[in-house]
Amino acid sequence: MPADPAYWSGRTVCVTGGTGFLGYHVVRLLGDLGANVRIFAPEPRTDHPVRRLARTELIPGDVLDPAGVQKAVSECSVVIHAAGIVAVHGAAAKKTWRVHVDGTRNVLDALEPGARLVHTSSVVAVGASRSKEVLNEDSPFAIRRLRLDYIQSKRAAEELVLGSAKNVVVVNPSYLIGPEDYDRSVMGQFCHRFWRGRVPLVPPGGLNLVDVRDAAAGHLLAAERGRRGQRYILGGEDHDYRSFARLLADVAGFRPRFLPAIPRPLFTTLAAFNEIRGRLLGREAYPSLAHSRLNRFYWFFSSDRARKELGYDPRNVRDSLVDAYDWFASREKLRPRGFNHWWLRPPPDTNSHEAK
Repeated sequence: MPADPAYWSGRTVCVTGGTGFLGYHVVRLLGDLGANVRIFAPEPRTDHPVRRLARTELIPGDVLDPAGVQKAVSECSVVIHAAGIVAVHGAAAKKTWRVHVDGTRNVLDALEPGARLVHTSSVVAVGASRSKEVLNEDSPFAIRRLRLDYIQSKRAAEELVLGSAKNVVVVNPSYLIGPEDYDRSVMGQFCHRFWRGRVPLVPPGGLNLVDVRDAAAGHLLAAERGRRGQRYILGGEDHDYRSFARLLADVAGFRPRFLPAIPRPLFTTLAAFNEIRGRLLGREAYPSLAHSRLNRFYWFFSSDRARKELGYDPRNVRDSLVDAYDWFASREKLRPRGFNHWWLRPPPDTNSHEAK
């Protein structure tokens, strides 16, 4: 069930983090539905596509600035709080507690009386399993001891929101894929690396993948129909990394000679080596030891509550990856070279999934 234009037309809505991968798609969808959108985010680059969207007002600022937040959400009947830092390693990861917890508190404090807040959490705040268990919104949070600030700060921010007396609803998007990934999201980076032939070994673990456009639509459905004080998983399909890699190869027309999975101990060793090399060269380690801790788990989830209560209906992952591949290929030649070309065996026209 799509979002209702009658609900959004003429409504003033603030989207924090409206220049990010998810935020951009939320803003664009709101504009298409006739809403007047305020984007509250750090100043984007001059060529960022958000600057070309209709019915939008860009208010540069930081969620850690209470006065700036107050200005942005003033007179807004709906606030979609999508601002955050997606990082498990490096300098950015050290800022997650302040941005996620203190920034969320500033947004809560600034809400107009009666305004609805849609808080963008994450499936990592729901939990994970070592046994491919499919989790839902009521599953116990079994990873409280996992030492990753991104996960624990996301959980703490969500608990802050759900513990408030405000008109709030929480959404938990899973791992985002799809087109128009201008700043290269976490999963966009992985897809891009694979299509360039730079992921010859498949990591352990697994993910729930969802199209960013469907997650954006789920935010609007939660604003319209979500129960106050409830959380909704906005997911798609569960895939271990091997099945995900097969899909990535298929949509690009590649025929990999092999897709070996890395044993967990070897993956951890590789991550430790990358950490050392990164420190010596002054570069971000990828994968890092933080990634190796993430990949101990399966992040598999059910979106049944969102389907039943919101009318949420995500598309299949293959269609999302086709669109993502076409978008990346329209911007550059995704042409593996050397060993990578031999390994992936791309078709003659490597920039079209139609060539297979």
